[in-house]
Amino acid sequence: MKITKEQLRQIIKEELEEAQQSAAPQPKLKSDVGRVAAKLEKTSGMEGLLAAINNRQEFQEVMLQFIEMVSKEKLKPEDVKAGIRYVATTVLKAE
Repeated sequence: MKITKEQLRQIIKEELEEAQQSAAPQPKLKSDVGRVAAKLEKTSGMEGLLAAINNRQEFQEVMLQFIEMVSKEKLKPEDVKAGIRYVATTVLKAE
């Protein structure tokens, strides 16, 4: 069976849409993110600790530690990768 250009385009389109949907935040996540953000804001001394990070290497180490903590229990590796890719793209677009 030979795949036509149109069929190939349709397959690629479907795969891209599926990848975008899996990277899109789920509605439940907003409440989870809100709870985490509220806890972080209430954690005494957190701003001072974060302010002490003053170079790229420290920033990278903190981000890796955070990603490991968040992904330890329930996240799939592909969700972690898609999330990092999304955040990196968003940060780079903001420049």
